[in-house]
Amino acid sequence: MTVTSSTSTVTTTAIEIKPGANPRGTVTVIAGRGEAASVYDRFAGRIAYDAYPVRVVTGAAADPQAAAEAVHAVLNDPELPTPHFLVGSDAGGVLGLDLAADEAPVAGVVVAGLPVAPSPAATDGTTASDAGSTPAADASRAVLDPEAQIGRRSTCPVHQSVLRQPENLDPAALSTPLPASLSLPAPESVKVPVLGVYGESDDVVDVNAGTAWLTRVPGAAVVRTADGAHDALNDRSHRSVAARIVQFLEDIKNDGSPILR
Repeated sequence: MTVTSSTSTVTTTAIEIKPGANPRGTVTVIAGRGEAASVYDRFAGRIAYDAYPVRVVTGAAADPQAAAEAVHAVLNDPELPTPHFLVGSDAGGVLGLDLAADEAPVAGVVVAGLPVAPSPAATDGTTASDAGSTPAADASRAVLDPEAQIGRRSTCPVHQSVLRQPENLDPAALSTPLPASLSLPAPESVKVPVLGVYGESDDVVDVNAGTAWLTRVPGAAVVRTADGAHDALNDRSHRSVAARIVQFLEDIKNDGSPILR
C-alpha cells in the first residue's frame, strides 16, 4: 500500500511490507533534486519486499528544513519498526549524512551519487562553485534538452520511461546548485556505518571527490557500478545495488558483523 502526505514542496510517501511479514526495520529514502516520490517506486518496492517498511521523503533541495522535519517525523513514529536507516540520493544523501551527524536515531546511511565539491587541487584549474553544480568545463550541460538530462540520471530504459512522466521529474533540476542551507557535515562527525554508491560514468558529480570525502567517514564503504549513471539506485544495475543495500542493512542488524564471510 502506498500513502502520501505533503507539506509545501515536501512529501512523505509510505510503501508498506506484505501483510504477515516480520518487519526488519524502517528505511527512509530521501529523494534528490527534482524527483517525485514515484521515482523510487521500484526501489522502495524491492526494499519493502525484504520486510523493511519504506518512507520516501522529497524536497531535500527545495526546502531542506521541511524535509529534515519530515524525516524526523518518520524517525519518531512509534508505530514504525526499528532500527531506522536512511537512503539518500544526490541532495538526499547530503541531508541524510547531516541528520546522522546531528545524532538522529539512525543505525546506518546509504548515499547514492553524493554531490561533493572537488578540492582546488583536484580540479586542474577548473572549480565547481557549489557541491552538485555543473563544473565550469561542462557548463553547456546545464542547458541540455530534457531527454539528455534523463540520460545523465539513468541508462535503464524502464526507469527512463518513469522519468519522462512530467509529474515525476524536473529535468533541469540537476543544473541547480544545492542551497546554502544544505551542506555536508564534517566527515568525522558521522558515527554510524555509511555505504556510498556511485555510477562509474556519473558526470553530474565528481565521483573521485565524493569517494575521497567518504573515505574520511569512520567505517564507510564505497562501491561503484560499472558504467553507471548518476542515479545509482535506479540505473541498469538496480538489482545488484538493492541487493548490496539489503546486505548492508542486514550486517548492521547483525551487530555490524558481516553475514557473508
